[in-house]
Amino acid sequence: MLEKLDEQATSALLSLDSGDLAYCLKLTKRFEQMGVSPQHASNALCTLVDNGNLEDLYQAG
Repeated sequence: MLEKLDEQATSALLSLDSGDLAYCLKLTKRFEQMGVSPQHASNALCTLVDNGNLEDLYQAG
């Protein structure tokens, strides 16, 4: 699904450190398994990156 993300989401992911990027790639795979559209996945990832909520999410999961 990574290749299906929009330019903004791809750019946001590339700005992350390796730990956060790895987590987002796992989320992307999970979104694809759940049938989430690439556009919704892109929006969700951009929101997570923009809000800086990644550490809270993967520490809770």
